[in-house]
Amino acid sequence: MIISDLKHFEQERHLWPAAIGRGIDYILNRNLGEAEAGRYDLEGDNGHLMFANVQEVVTRPAEEQLPESHVVYTDIQFLVSGEEKLCFYKVHPDAKIIDNKFDTHDVAFYETDPAQLETGILLTPGMFAVCFPSDIHRPNCLITEASANKKIVVKVHKDLLQL
Repeated sequence: MIISDLKHFEQERHLWPAAIGRGIDYILNRNLGEAEAGRYDLEGDNGHLMFANVQEVVTRPAEEQLPESHVVYTDIQFLVSGEEKLCFYKVHPDAKIIDNKFDTHDVAFYETDPAQLETGILLTPGMFAVCFPSDIHRPNCLITEASANKKIVVKVHKDLLQL
């Protein structure tokens, strides 16, 4: 997982895969923070290599959000407005999938495991987290109270991240 913000983006981008930098560039250069909610194709035919989902969501208690992971796409979760806690932990052999939609939607949802220690990251506007396929993540969790958020999730295909 990568956690950063726009203040440090230019000085850190050389440390990340080039596709992650391009994803942040698309957010900024295409003014996706001002775009209507919906899908925006960025790279590849019909955006199959990289696309953005502009979302307007209300945060909820963590126990109401199911942990999830992906196998084909890496997420860049960029917060435009509001605040949220993003919880995560690494994929491990005992993680129990309760809803496997990898084949149809590139997502699986996991049973909440009270013994599993999640790390929570507080996101504020201009911050982003990059969730790789090895990161089980629980987005859109409230911090102290529900917050109406606007966020952009850029989906980066694994083919763009291979060396």
